[in-house]
Amino acid sequence: MTKITKMLAVLASSLLMSVAATAGELAVSGSANASYTVNGGDQNNNDKGLGISNELMFKASGELDNGYSWNYHMELDPNGGGTTDNDDTALVVNTNGMGTVGIFDSEGGLSTELGWGIGAVGTGLDYANNSGAAGTNTALNWGYDVSSYPNVQYHMPADMLPLGIQAKVGYAPNTSDGDSNSYKNEGGANDAGVDGDSLLQYQLTAAPIDGLKLGADYASFENETGVADQEQSGGNWYAQYAIGNLKVGYMQGYTEKGKATYADGDGSSYDSYEYDAIGAEFAFNDNITVSYSQEKHEAKDKGNIAATKTTMTVFTQEMEADSMQIAYNIGGATLGLFHIEQDNADFAVGQKETKTIASVSMAF
Repeated sequence: MTKITKMLAVLASSLLMSVAATAGELAVSGSANASYTVNGGDQNNNDKGLGISNELMFKASGELDNGYSWNYHMELDPNGGGTTDNDDTALVVNTNGMGTVGIFDSEGGLSTELGWGIGAVGTGLDYANNSGAAGTNTALNWGYDVSSYPNVQYHMPADMLPLGIQAKVGYAPNTSDGDSNSYKNEGGANDAGVDGDSLLQYQLTAAPIDGLKLGADYASFENETGVADQEQSGGNWYAQYAIGNLKVGYMQGYTEKGKATYADGDGSSYDSYEYDAIGAEFAFNDNITVSYSQEKHEAKDKGNIAATKTTMTVFTQEMEADSMQIAYNIGGATLGLFHIEQDNADFAVGQKETKTIASVSMAF
């Protein structure tokens, strides 16, 4: 692991050294999503509200004297209260046949938790929590992602291996800085390690036959501060198959928060998560698409046996979310209707929550 991280650092620094470049090009794009949300269930009390999310992206590209190409992009996102963050940036160098090397800040996600990609409007709980719609969020419990922190990555060329196989690796040298940059850290499962921890993540994707996409990732924290028993890790895998107007997808994953978090095993806090999702999406024509998906999350509270310091699982709780969606494309905009129902929401026994979102989105 140490050799890999050192190689990444050396490769990135050598490629990103000051090299004369020709004048680059600049492009601007963006998107906007306006929504009306109705929340229901045991906690939301039928709250209603309007919301809007938007994104403005600046992209620059050019070529170096040695023939390498480069690209840079920066996203501007609303941060509430009328302020704006430029918290998504990336600088990537293409080495002409040897792959790409990039430095990312809140970008370059290698987690494959959303690779199954089923959703006419958006992917299940992910969309419900990040649509810009009003209402309380449900804690996300997917695994770790290097994009939560400033990181450096290497991507092998997409056409180097057969069957569409491509490997990527990312390294975040200090996870004490960037954990507030990612929506993933709003959920209880994604608390970062102690200050000074580094995060190493691998991703492997493939497209062995027409219509089939496969992917997997694994992430682990490497403790560099001497705190024992962290062992935080997580991983996912997915499969998606499209034939004609039908697309189906499936994924599985897990998150392990580390032995240092183990307490009494009474359900007061969770230490590990396992989850899976399945869904189908069908396009009636170029304008109308419908989808259905189901996500299941299982949380475990583990306790230590003091005498032997062994671990046992003593409390388990499940949460389920079912999503139904329809999207209608009207050319320059898409109208969407999204409905999700949750059982044992936020891992509270018997708690039911619903969210319905009517939206209009545009890209430019």
